[in-house]
Amino acid sequence: MNNKLSIVIPTFKEGKIIESSVNEIITRLKTEMIDFEILVIDDHSNDQTIQKIKKISSINKNVSIYLNSKSKGFGNSLIEGIKKSTGKYVCFVMADQSDSPEDIIAYYKEIVGSNFDCVFGNRWEDKGLVEDYPFFKYYLNRIGNIFLAIIFRTKYSDITNSFKIYKKTVLSDLFPLVSNHFSITVEIPLKVICRGYKFSVIPNSWRNNEHTVSNLNIGNILITYSLVIVYCLIERFFQKEEQLKLNKLDK
Repeated sequence: MNNKLSIVIPTFKEGKIIESSVNEIITRLKTEMIDFEILVIDDHSNDQTIQKIKKISSINKNVSIYLNSKSKGFGNSLIEGIKKSTGKYVCFVMADQSDSPEDIIAYYKEIVGSNFDCVFGNRWEDKGLVEDYPFFKYYLNRIGNIFLAIIFRTKYSDITNSFKIYKKTVLSDLFPLVSNHFSITVEIPLKVICRGYKFSVIPNSWRNNEHTVSNLNIGNILITYSLVIVYCLIERFFQKEEQLKLNKLDK
């Protein structure tokens, strides 16, 4: 696989912006002469998303589009993308241009040739990286991430940030992934943290986009995220128990 980079972009009704979003990434990666593929995984859109990606893929062999073969859900789309990816590294990128191609390059350069298994972004590490973040969402984000950092005993405080890069082998080791929706953005990094994989944290930018289709449902978020957090805590508990047994055998 050499150092091939797989960009996984889940989409749902992104027809207004997906073409410019993908082309922006392609231009930047080609400038850096990075071996890459872009996998767009559509979550049963009923707008022009699929047609526009097919148009791009017809003139660019690096771009492919797949349909989420499972039930509707962001998590299922992401899992589909992981399975279809062929690169050594896999980067999750949102379709709405909230994530910067410059940060994709920074992530890639950070992980290639290093001993890191993943590179995590932190949108709040430096001032001026976040543009027009919704007021209510900001406080929900900060409270939730600080809570997660405390209970999982980590200094990393942007766990819910979906924009990250992983070695494909690490993602494969995390299967099965149980989250069908956006809670997968918590499940994957928490499993990485609990299992002791090595990760680096670097600042990344984020910008709001008016074309984004918002599916913010507080009740659903609290339920699905809570279930995933409990699941990861249980996994951590049994891993600690197993480690204690191994330590006793070594004595």
